[in-house]
Amino acid sequence: MDLSGVFSDDQLAVIGCFIALTVCGLIAAVSFQFGPAGRDQNKADAPRSRTLPLEKPQQTQLQDRRAA
Repeated sequence: MDLSGVFSDDQLAVIGCFIALTVCGLIAAVSFQFGPAGRDQNKADAPRSRTLPLEKPQQTQLQDRRAA
């Protein structure tokens, strides 16, 4: 398919840049998903869902003082 008759040189260059950026983005996304950083992120998300036990507040004696 001869695109030089349809698009100018500048338009072909811009289209080529968009295609290259899209391919690089897809490769980066796949690399992150299956690489060690993606695996570490999945492990880091799991502890966040757990809750920590809260300490019960100490009971204080009631005071007979009142505000003025």
